[in-house]
Amino acid sequence: MAAVREFGFICGDFAVGQENGVLVPRSEETYFARSLIPGGVEAELTGRYLLRVYHKGSVVCKAKVDVAWDAHAAQSDACLGMKVEDTAALTEALGKACGKHVELRFTKIAKGLAIASD
Repeated sequence: MAAVREFGFICGDFAVGQENGVLVPRSEETYFARSLIPGGVEAELTGRYLLRVYHKGSVVCKAKVDVAWDAHAAQSDACLGMKVEDTAALTEALGKACGKHVELRFTKIAKGLAIASD
């Protein structure tokens, strides 16, 4: 059985913005660069993931997202971007975590694997 791809980030002061319909998270005004993930090859890190946002050990937001990596004017390395079906709803849900110390955890969704709804 193949290992499930998972990665995450610790955010001291979480924030999320939107550029061309793509949600772009950051921590303390720094975008999440692909180079922060050891052995992170773009083709392996791009795709459908379950995003869970933890604050003080509890899940405060959970959503299925499409992860992509793209250049950002503020950084030389490709940065994390997320696309979802309902951008407004996820932006609102993530807004509750803004300004807080949170952990973002991304778990690859295997093809054909159903994820239970909230």
